[in-house]
Amino acid sequence: MAIYAWSRLPDTIPVHFGFDGQANGWGSKKVLWLLPIIGLAIYGLLTFISRYPNTFNYPVVITEENALRQYQIACSMLNWLKSEMVWIFVYIEWQIFHLTTTENPNLEVWFIPVTSIIIFATIGYWLSQSFLAR
Repeated sequence: MAIYAWSRLPDTIPVHFGFDGQANGWGSKKVLWLLPIIGLAIYGLLTFISRYPNTFNYPVVITEENALRQYQIACSMLNWLKSEMVWIFVYIEWQIFHLTTTENPNLEVWFIPVTSIIIFATIGYWLSQSFLAR
């Protein structure tokens, strides 16, 4: 998205927003390149650690009988979190582009609560699956 929007963006863009959605930090449009880099780094890190589910902390005791299922549940949770993180970073970048090209540079107030609920609901769901698969 940064490539698509680059020529249409001013040199200074909103780069930080308060809980009320108001832009309270401004910076160079080069900051837009950080979002895909951070998103890719998080995706890569979660992909890497998902290869070693035996090193995770689990809410249940891992036995020979439940190990495979617990590992599958943990990896599924990481896959969901990876997808959510990617979409969150895409949305943030799109919002910054949108807010910079309009007269009202305010982020939607619902963004932080909704994304927090989505992430914690995902974690809660997979933790409950882990308990059920004891």
